Amino acid sequence: MAATELSVGKIDVSRVAASGSPVDLTLPAAFGPFRWYGNTRFTGPRMARQFFLAPAGEHRVIPTHVLPGAVQTRRSFRGYDAVLFSAPDRSDAALVFAGPYNEATTWFGGPAPDDAGLSRLLATFSFADSPIGATLRPTSDLLVRQADDTLIGRAPAATLMVRPAADALPTLPDWAGLRLPGGELWRGERLLDPGLAALVAGTPHQWRYLLAGDSAVMDLVLQGPESGRSTIELTEERIVDALGAIAVRWSR
Repeated sequence: MAATELSVGKIDVSRVAASGSPVDLTLPAAFGPFRWYGNTRFTGPRMARQFFLAPAGEHRVIPTHVLPGAVQTRRSFRGYDAVLFSAPDRSDAALVFAGPYNEATTWFGGPAPDDAGLSRLLATFSFADSPIGATLRPTSDLLVRQADDTLIGRAPAATLMVRPAADALPTLPDWAGLRLPGGELWRGERLLDPGLAALVAGTPHQWRYLLAGDSAVMDLVLQGPESGRSTIELTEERIVDALGAIAVRWSR
């Protein structure tokens, strides 16, 4: 498979995380256009629920590929629909907040709530969609706590995850990383099956790159032969130059 070169031209991206926090990123242009995802988690009395955010329309695979033949019910709200998918055998169900640009999905791991329970659940959250991201927040933070807010970017050449620094700092290595303009950089070996690991040995695709700045921490993987893509031809110096172009700011 032919090798490809990674240039260090930059693009600026502004998104909003599920919590409503603005996230501003400067990324190497060669990573390609990103599709944006995310996740967030809520806990409270008799409630623990995780939502996965994705571009609008991805929930359409639920009744065709994930829960074949699922029964679908829909409630319309201002700016979005709440769509409930229930497996015919009641083994699982999913609730989707579906907006014009983005959506948020949670899975029940069993039967869906009854109508009254679903109404209470819908009243627990506030969903608002926009071209730069959807927000999903508790209607009252006195009883429900939001945590594990993550912004995820997927492009042909890279996958990245961004978290606020306060959440991610406890997971950083104990040793000092390499200082770059955008923060402190570490790398760690990816956990791959032996066959895939052999494909990326000795290349930049062998590693996960962790960049910790003042307000955010980014976890980055460069996609290569393990994903059916070409190997990126980069020396150690060039990979540091490319990662040095990255900057992330997570505003509260």
